[in-house]
Amino acid sequence: MESPARDSSLGYYLIAFFLVFVPLFRGANRPVPLLVLEIGALALLAHLVWRPDFRIQLSRSLLISLILLLCYPLLQLVPLPPTLWIHLPGRDFYAHALAQADAGQSPDSWRAASLVPWATEFSWLALLPPLTVFLVAVGLPAQQLQSLLKLFLGVAVAQALLGLLQYGAGSNSIFQFGNPYCCSSAVGTYINRNHLAGLLEMALPVGLALLTATIGHSQSGSGAYHRRRTLRQRLAKLAALPINQAAIYGSGCIAILLGLVFTRSRAGITLVMLGILLCMVVFARRLGGRNAYGLIGTLTFIGWGLAVEVGLVPVLNRFTLAGATDDYRWSIFSSTIQAAAYFFPLGSGVGTFQDIYPRFHPPDILFDGIINRAHNDYLEGFLEAGLVGIVLSLALVGFYGLQWRRIWRRGNWSSFRLLQAGTGISLLLLILHSAVDFNLHIPANAIFFAFLAAVFFHRQQQDESLKPDVASAADSEETAAKDAPANNLNLSPLKNVRNPFAD
Repeated sequence: MESPARDSSLGYYLIAFFLVFVPLFRGANRPVPLLVLEIGALALLAHLVWRPDFRIQLSRSLLISLILLLCYPLLQLVPLPPTLWIHLPGRDFYAHALAQADAGQSPDSWRAASLVPWATEFSWLALLPPLTVFLVAVGLPAQQLQSLLKLFLGVAVAQALLGLLQYGAGSNSIFQFGNPYCCSSAVGTYINRNHLAGLLEMALPVGLALLTATIGHSQSGSGAYHRRRTLRQRLAKLAALPINQAAIYGSGCIAILLGLVFTRSRAGITLVMLGILLCMVVFARRLGGRNAYGLIGTLTFIGWGLAVEVGLVPVLNRFTLAGATDDYRWSIFSSTIQAAAYFFPLGSGVGTFQDIYPRFHPPDILFDGIINRAHNDYLEGFLEAGLVGIVLSLALVGFYGLQWRRIWRRGNWSSFRLLQAGTGISLLLLILHSAVDFNLHIPANAIFFAFLAAVFFHRQQQDESLKPDVASAADSEETAAKDAPANNLNLSPLKNVRNPFAD
């Protein structure tokens, strides 16, 4: 019988492909790369079907919420009889318009609840990649997730370095790859600087978590044999030293921070300041573990964090760039709320915002362009999904808070536990950013978000097989022994849910 690690290798490599591929072509916010991702999502679903032993390690209530998230757009595509359709909230106006336009359909034609069925179908297909990435990644071993997090960090560093080249070379540089919306800012391979900022703000807490998990660890087998090694073996040994790993992660964090600054995104810089502050609170006590320089490392980490916070304040005030829609954002928010109330409680249909919104935009406010997003993912979901959108958003935020409670109350923090805390901070930053932008509607950032959520919600049961604990000096072994029975009790209600695709 194959080992679990070997059984999960296909899912591991598919997710690795997703992480590398998704940002390359305008954040996958184009038909062809999105089609590639949807085909990849089918491959991930096939991976679930062909592995009957696969377990989706989630609570039943969270799994039900995800199934509802996946199924609600399909429910909006179900054809309804005209006598029912015309009485749905907000449909009377469109029924009258269809009658006046003589749309070529008989009065007895059945219609979907969604006002733009093809847009809802398109949005449902775009939802498949992040959901399948989450479901597969949450069932991978912790060691594989730790490796994928390093790959994710490498992708973010590459995007940050490209952004620095773009800013230094100017708007006409070949490094812009023909992007007409660069606005003399770092955009990476995205079309919009705010979306690069969304990626980098998710990556920085992960980099700081990897840095914290590396500093203070003793290298296993460091006092072993001293026999002759090849040059390749010596280089591999050198790269594996904790001090060198810490230098790599630290350099990566600096590159990400600089790249985010040069996006000139006000929300991005503000949120990364919040992220650094939260990382100081979560990681400072655990820097260095139980070794002699743990206190020094803690004070150094706090000092570095405070210095960065102070340094970013004038950057935020003088260096950031206002977006083209910033002056209109509050008007868009107000109009979106008005439209959402008009279609409440069923919504206009997932993906229909661009077609529905112009009717509600104030005529006295002119905007040079097409308003295709609400610049607030939650208001847009409220308009398109109605009451279900509100309930799902609140439920997912509730699950997020409960998972933080499970992570925080443990006495000893393993390396993977630190990484889960880092991904939790990353998720929070993008959750907040989505209140003033539409990062979750960009396929690349949605997939990155789903992957980090899988790490955060992962019920890793192999802490001992990873690196030694990095508990702070205050977390003694006696506390760990006292907390062990409670930890077992806490996990008992969260029984593994059998893979629904295996039946």
